[in-house]
Amino acid sequence: MKTVIPSASPTLNAQLTSLYEEIMWLRGRPNITSSVARSWYTHACAERFKKHVRRFTGRISKSSVDPEAKLQLEHHLRIQTSLTSLVEKHHTGNLRDPADFIDTVIKFEEVHIVTSAENYSARRAKGDYSLAGIELVDFNSLSIEDQSRLWQRMLLGRVANHADFNPNNKKPNKSEQATPMKPSD
Repeated sequence: MKTVIPSASPTLNAQLTSLYEEIMWLRGRPNITSSVARSWYTHACAERFKKHVRRFTGRISKSSVDPEAKLQLEHHLRIQTSLTSLVEKHHTGNLRDPADFIDTVIKFEEVHIVTSAENYSARRAKGDYSLAGIELVDFNSLSIEDQSRLWQRMLLGRVANHADFNPNNKKPNKSEQATPMKPSD
């Protein structure tokens, strides 16, 4: 599987560096906590970056296969907590390290597909999927119909590596290939 390496783009690095400077400027304002400053990325600006840095892991919860389920892309590595800690560390240590911020964004912008209820459970369980009762399966283990539906609904235009999971681009494995018929006698 191809991996998107967002850090390879100088334009994206420049934009994320600028975003980091904005976050750190916000954190330096009176009455602005690290969590509030971090939210500038996660709640105000992530939308414009998601197609470049957010990556699907290829894992989904069993419950998310249900066509009626309300679904979400879940940051299983706890991006909000991680970025808040980074902002606090940089603020209290008077550090300015945009590369650290960019590396953290790229590392933690990794998502699974889960139901909304599971997303809430995962947050309450601090990311412990066992404790939250979430069982993950491989996207590629699903039927082509389920893959197509989930790809359209949850991945296309929402993650940088959506093309890697497009069921229409996959070559059938040997068990899915038609067996030539033998001529009848």
